[in-house]
Amino acid sequence: MDDYGDELPVVSHQQINERFDKGSERMAAIERDLKAATQELYELKQQLADLLEFFTAMKGAFKVLNWVGKVAKPLAAIVMLGGACVGFWTAIKGGASR
Repeated sequence: MDDYGDELPVVSHQQINERFDKGSERMAAIERDLKAATQELYELKQQLADLLEFFTAMKGAFKVLNWVGKVAKPLAAIVMLGGACVGFWTAIKGGASR
């Protein structure tokens, strides 16, 4: 009888050992699942680190492209001015041919 006066079922040593064996099997399955989940989390962590590194590199690349764009605007104006000057000089030197 237990503390509440209920009659407990009679349990043999074999039944107790079977329950312990089932518990051990269950615990081993839980540990395998935990190990697999830990490995998956580690792989996910590596993938996220690679992705973060990629985005950091892209951020740097966009900064460089922004600088190139800032330089390209005045450089394009200078090249156009040079082309206009060469065209003007060619027109004057060659004369106005009709």
